[in-house]
Amino acid sequence: MKQTILIFGLLAATIFLLFELNKYSLSNQSDATEIFIVLTGVAFVAIGFLLSRFFSREEKHEKRKNLKESDLTKQEQKVLALVAEGMSNSEIGEELFIAESTVKTHVSNILSKLQAKRRTEAVKIGRELEII
Repeated sequence: MKQTILIFGLLAATIFLLFELNKYSLSNQSDATEIFIVLTGVAFVAIGFLLSRFFSREEKHEKRKNLKESDLTKQEQKVLALVAEGMSNSEIGEELFIAESTVKTHVSNILSKLQAKRRTEAVKIGRELEII
């Protein structure tokens, strides 16, 4: 968080200095100033977008690093392995001799623990963490 504040503070200071330098330029026409302001605004938006994407990826990656195999129960690991094989909830229930609603609960817990939005993403994360 401190790093983000520092970066945006430095960017704001840089923009302020550029505006001050523009006052002393030889071509101090209103058209040049307007173009400079537009380009500065576009640069600010682009840099902010790129920084936010970089930091959000870093946070997700850091959270996933902290996950361990022990975070999933044995039953959830079995369900995740069967999901990776492409089985539906009813097929998983028949395979493990549990109710389909229980399978749905396990899948929901897996998605939550692995911070995934979809079953395919959970399988991908499970393979990256070598759970399956």
